[in-house]
Amino acid sequence: MAISISEKEFAVIEALSNNHSSSQRFIAQKLGISLGLTNLIINRLVQTGYIKVKQLNSRKIQYILTPKGFSEKARKSYNYTLRTINILTSVRTKIQGLIQEKYKSGIRNFIIVGDNELADLAELALKKISLADIRYSREKVNIKVPSEEALLFYNTKNKVNGNYTNLISYLAESGFNV
Repeated sequence: MAISISEKEFAVIEALSNNHSSSQRFIAQKLGISLGLTNLIINRLVQTGYIKVKQLNSRKIQYILTPKGFSEKARKSYNYTLRTINILTSVRTKIQGLIQEKYKSGIRNFIIVGDNELADLAELALKKISLADIRYSREKVNIKVPSEEALLFYNTKNKVNGNYTNLISYLAESGFNV
């Protein structure tokens, strides 16, 4: 049975795969970990067969990913991608639930305010709902919205009346965990 590598080990493998002749000091600085921990991780990766060390001269070492190392890097990257897709799908589904809840209460017009990924997901959620009488618009900058927030307004021309949902707060309050 293959032993899964830690996130820090994966980060070292990633750094080494991008530049085989990186020094341990450079990798430590790039990853924000100590030189001693970097040395420990590299030695562990060598012992487990994920990388091998080639002495170029008396002062220069090259780190080479083994087929096992490439395989583990690909596996971890694939799993990360799947987790990300699942999280994005869950967020979109939660937002669609909110929209359907508001639709059932008679709301048909929505305005998305924000210029970030969450606002993009809200727009995608609205596009994916197949109800003919739903209307929405997207305003990137109209009212002061912190860059990490996205707001969804309902049936309103005056966006100051408070008839909106802060999507980050909504997701947090509904128990959504990443």
